[in-house]
Amino acid sequence: MQLDKLRLDLRPRSNAQGLDLGFALLHASGGDAWRAWLALWLPVSALAVAISWQWPELALGWMLPWWLRPLLERAPLHVLSRQVFGEQAGWRDALRAWPRELGGGWFRMLTWWRPFMAGRGLHQPVWVLEQARGAVATARRATIARQGTGGAAFVFGCACVLFELVLMTGIMALAGLFLPGDTPNPFALYTLRDNAPLQAALSTGAWCLAGAAIGPVYTACTFTLYLNRRATLEAWDLEIVLRQLRAPAKPGTARQAAALLLAAPLLALALAGMPSPAQAANAATGCAPPAALKKEASGRAADASPQQAALRRQVDQVFAHEDLRGYRCVQRWEWRYAWKESSPKETKSTPLLPAWLGAILAGMLKAGLIAGAIGLVAWLLWRYAAPLRFTFGGAAAPRLATEVGGLDIRAESLPSDVAGAVRALWQQGQQRAALALLYRATLSRMVNRQALQLHQGATEGECLARARSAHAQGALDSTSLALADQATTLWLNAAYGARWPAGEAVLGLCARWQAHFDGAAA
Repeated sequence: MQLDKLRLDLRPRSNAQGLDLGFALLHASGGDAWRAWLALWLPVSALAVAISWQWPELALGWMLPWWLRPLLERAPLHVLSRQVFGEQAGWRDALRAWPRELGGGWFRMLTWWRPFMAGRGLHQPVWVLEQARGAVATARRATIARQGTGGAAFVFGCACVLFELVLMTGIMALAGLFLPGDTPNPFALYTLRDNAPLQAALSTGAWCLAGAAIGPVYTACTFTLYLNRRATLEAWDLEIVLRQLRAPAKPGTARQAAALLLAAPLLALALAGMPSPAQAANAATGCAPPAALKKEASGRAADASPQQAALRRQVDQVFAHEDLRGYRCVQRWEWRYAWKESSPKETKSTPLLPAWLGAILAGMLKAGLIAGAIGLVAWLLWRYAAPLRFTFGGAAAPRLATEVGGLDIRAESLPSDVAGAVRALWQQGQQRAALALLYRATLSRMVNRQALQLHQGATEGECLARARSAHAQGALDSTSLALADQATTLWLNAAYGARWPAGEAVLGLCARWQAHFDGAAA
């Protein structure tokens, strides 16, 4: 892995954020991935439609692309895995490399994994990119799937299946509108009886079109989920910063200055947490890692350079500390000779009560328990009946939002000179922080000064829609709405699409923002 060429901002994220990163990757460099996928999917789909047309009674034409789909997903994976590290891999390169990447896991992908493994996209990179096989691949797949990552991939795969069914239903309804009949009927294809070949072919074609749309999305999202898991396991963010520190310094570059400021506290924490030589020696001699961790460590890729080997040794020393490693060694005394437990003698027990009397007592006890449970529920309902009563009065006023998208919009959290602070952050190279401050300051001004009603947990789009609704009702002026629209657009493009605006646009927006909000307040 050439982490210096990584085009994604990988940092420890949740599984949902790791999946969401796949949409940004597919949007940024997904053209060749779509072409590679369609170049393999469409011929197989055409063959499936022909099978359904020729033998409609089988109703199994769609199974051919469904069965081969795990192998076809490796072509867009080839494109995305190269482009994420800065390599220019086109769809033709992916098609040429596709036959060589079919090895590894293909048998289980086409047999017992096929009907049940909806999260297979998380394990494809282990075979295709890491070229792991056998026990090493098993250990790697188990490691990647921990911490809920495997479950997230499975749930996302099931969601993709549901999306495909929705698309398939919509396509079939659209086709049904064009079938001959007295009136347009979107369900005409489902009730078609006199032309079974047409019905089977259109149904298979609808499913193939839905799969053509969802296939690259599934591959990209599970691939970024795999990258997110590896970044968390191997601390790629720290390794990238350390590599930047070892690079020759160039005067006047703000990026390397920011890297130094970021790496300084991390290195200080790492050095503070390192064990002393005596502790390390004791830990090495008296405590050995479990066999599962040794097997997991054996699956790590080889060192690319002596510098990487040295960095990995330092990281291993840090994680060897007792507070960071995932196991603890405890010494205890055990008796040398095992106790011999004597087998209990079989004794015949005589019942204390007759069988008929025991049945009567058991029934009475059961009836008493049921009556007690009913009485307890009735008492709880009588005792706490007031909170359960329905009120037909006016609903309580909604709680106003104090944060939007994780950004604090309270007035006391903002600097006194918002526009000046935004300009200072932008000139220091902290573009994300500058746009975040400008966005949350805009929402704070509209909420606290112009009484814009924003609910807790509202998204950026909901906030902008609420501002437009308030403007339509005359509760918000046009200048505030225009500034909110521009600030929201800049923030969404930067936060979720990594599309940074020009400096002149930000400085101009700051000037208009200060003239409207701070000038009006003055």
